[in-house]
Order: sequence, then structure tokens, then C-alpha cells
Amino acid sequence: MANFTVRVRLFASLRELAGTAEVELQLLEPTSMDDCWSQLCQRFPLLDSWRDSIRPARNLQYVEWGTAITPGDELAFIPPVSGGSSSPEPEIEVRVGPDPIDLEAMSAAVERRGIGAIATFLGLVRDPDQGRAVDQLLYEAYPEMAEPVLAQICSEACRKFGATEARVRHRTGPVPSGVGSVAVVVGAAHRRQALDACGFIIDELKSRAPIWKSEK
Repeated sequence: MANFTVRVRLFASLRELAGTAEVELQLLEPTSMDDCWSQLCQRFPLLDSWRDSIRPARNLQYVEWGTAITPGDELAFIPPVSGGSSSPEPEIEVRVGPDPIDLEAMSAAVERRGIGAIATFLGLVRDPDQGRAVDQLLYEAYPEMAEPVLAQICSEACRKFGATEARVRHRTGPVPSGVGSVAVVVGAAHRRQALDACGFIIDELKSRAPIWKSEK
């Protein structure tokens, strides 16, 4: 058996969930499209639930899941094409910068036909924090990277939980105690979709967005 590398292309919703349009996979002969998909899902677990709604392709042709893969093949996994998806593209808006957060305006922008629930989160600079007095926090960001990462997190949340809209604001620079430093607003048809997507975004931005805080 021999190792070989193949290029896998991802489109539309799959590209957004994986955060990349192309992936190189190291495979071991013999292997199939199904084996390739399993390996891809190990790297990008959010793709796993799409198995029943996509079609595999090899060298520009649709194939069966059991089709063998050989060195030099170009693979693709095709999500439902135009007219085959029941969910519209989610509307995403993120902003990282020094401007104050207007949660009311963010929520108002989400209020529209088809929205049945809006979930909001506003994170405040806490004083005291673990017994220490805090006058303000200083937030530093890598905005050129932070905004795309936040947009990716919002897209993942909308796809995973069925929300239709997500907006995030994160401040940079000094933020006084008692003032909002981060806000998330999610719109969806149903309450649980909005709440779950909002919680997902909050958790993920804390661990993935290149934004740091320090006491000053």
C-alpha cells in the first residue's frame, strides 16, 4: 500500500463551515470517496451532519460514495445547488473597532419579516472582577484577522442551528467599567435557534477570535 495526496474542493456552505475552499488529504491505497469524507470530517467536525445532503464528485464527474480514489484525482463534495436548499444564505455582519456598541440599533436591524426570535448578548467590563477594582480594560485586536474569524463563527452558528442572521460588535481600545465591550445579536424563525446560535457565537469568539484584554 502507498500513501498519496489528493486535492479536495469545497463549495458554498461546506466551504464556510470548513473555513477553506481547498484541502489536501494524505490517503492510503485502497481508499474510496466515503473514506475521504470520513477523514475530512475528522478535520472539520461541523461537516459531518451534511453527509446525506451532498454529492461526491471525482475529476469533474458525480460518482458513488464507494468509488475508488487514485493518485492525481481531484475530489469535490457538492452541497445542494441553487433551488435545492430550503435555507437562505444567512446575513452576517461583524465589526471590530473603537466605536461604542449600540445594542438597540443592532437589534432593530434584525427585526424583519420571517424573524420570530431575536437573542442578544452584551458583555460588560466588570467591576470589581474577582475582588479587584477595575476602572477600565484595554482591548487589543488583530482586526484584519478578527473580523473574518468572527464572520466564520457566525456562519457556522447560523448553519448549525438554523438562524438566519447574526451580528457581532467587539470594541478595541480602552473600555470603562460598566460599559459594553462585546455584543452579539442573532435572528431566527424560532426561539431555540436564536438562543443556541447566540451561545455558540459567544463561546467560540472567546476561544478563536484574536482579541486580547488587559487591565490598565
